[in-house]
Amino acid sequence: MKKKNFICISALCALMSFSFVGCSDDDDPIVDQSHVVSNLNFTDENPEALKISGTLSWEAPTLTDGFTKYVIYSSSDGTSKDAKIGEVAIGTNTFAVPYTVSLGYLLVVTASESNEDSAGASIPVTDYVEDDSVSALYFLSSGNMGNNNASLTMYDIESGKVTQDYFKERNGRGLGDTAQDMIVYGDKMYIAVYGESTIEVTNLKAKSIKQIKTEGQPRAMVADGGKVYVTYYNGYVARLDTASLEVDATVAVGRNPEQLAVANNKLYVANSGGMDYNTEVGYDKTVSVIDIPSFVETKKLEVVLNPTSVQADKQGNVYVVSMGNYGDILNTMQCIDSKTDEVSVLKACPNATEMAYLDGTLYTFYSQYDANWNTTITFTNYNTETGVAQEWTKDATIAKPYKMCATGSNIYVTESDYTNNGDVYGFDANGKLILKAEAGLNPMKVVLAQKDNI
Repeated sequence: MKKKNFICISALCALMSFSFVGCSDDDDPIVDQSHVVSNLNFTDENPEALKISGTLSWEAPTLTDGFTKYVIYSSSDGTSKDAKIGEVAIGTNTFAVPYTVSLGYLLVVTASESNEDSAGASIPVTDYVEDDSVSALYFLSSGNMGNNNASLTMYDIESGKVTQDYFKERNGRGLGDTAQDMIVYGDKMYIAVYGESTIEVTNLKAKSIKQIKTEGQPRAMVADGGKVYVTYYNGYVARLDTASLEVDATVAVGRNPEQLAVANNKLYVANSGGMDYNTEVGYDKTVSVIDIPSFVETKKLEVVLNPTSVQADKQGNVYVVSMGNYGDILNTMQCIDSKTDEVSVLKACPNATEMAYLDGTLYTFYSQYDANWNTTITFTNYNTETGVAQEWTKDATIAKPYKMCATGSNIYVTESDYTNNGDVYGFDANGKLILKAEAGLNPMKVVLAQKDNI
């Protein structure tokens, strides 16, 4: 933990309310320094932004005759007595600074019961600064809906140490109910918590910066051009400004939107209609196209029933997995040309359940029950430049693959039985197992947070 400390400031340096004799005018007053404290020291120990607390200390003045106490003020300039914070008796050279939003100065004045000395000593105050160096993987787990048990697991890359409930450890509270997605963008992390209708914004060490209440249940996120775009399950996409950390606009899309991707200055949003699966309306089968500059939906593209997952490659192609109806309409992989918005089934890799894109390769797994309810699982990689698909060789058996994502230079597959804590498997681009670690219940996403404080 690194905090920004201030060196002790003597009264000679910190005192601003007196004038020196020498170069100054002959009429300037001479202040008796023997009554002024010296060597002030203060470090903010409160990690929350604009909340200042800690211990202020000083050395007693040379002479204290006739004085009974020290009075502590907050000061905007180091000399003015803006607000009295407290006082302590002579002989006590420390003061516990309570919460205050003032980031100016702390001023100490020697006083009697009826009078205060004309001079004081001050020290500037700055907000707590944490060592922001980090090299970690975070595993986001949704928990079970209604059980309020979403969690964040931290995997320290250097030591291999796994810390469960890391968000709770850092913030003194849990994430809440059913976290769905998490992204790293710039020096912040964004966590969509569906059941709470909130987006948690944290630093790269999972310390909460702001909890944003949303007007819909956030489902999935993507970042582009200083904005984070979030699907709301009630049929909207929200635009979150990463400077103000405020939602500055929303646009209506289709029913129950899931994932979204950026390609050719457009957002592609999968409208699943998942909440209508057992109604006459049924699943949705569209992908909304949103023009990013105007933030207006320009069209809806028809795809196979129940689209959920969306990924974009560097050529501007957008890949969409539709889950079908879990019966006669199978999981289908489609490709959208973002220049023409034409949709076609990806013949080289026509079926998929989950996918992740990394450096020109689309990684997928396809999990399907056979007639005897045995699960058949196929892992495939598809070269988006050559159009060649092949089985993705991996040296681990994953009985119940759940989600898939790419972060850093690796691919991660999570496993879940919906009852116990799940595992996270990490593979390099060639399918070699490089990591296996326990996450929480129903692990949804893996992100890499890496920053060196130099």
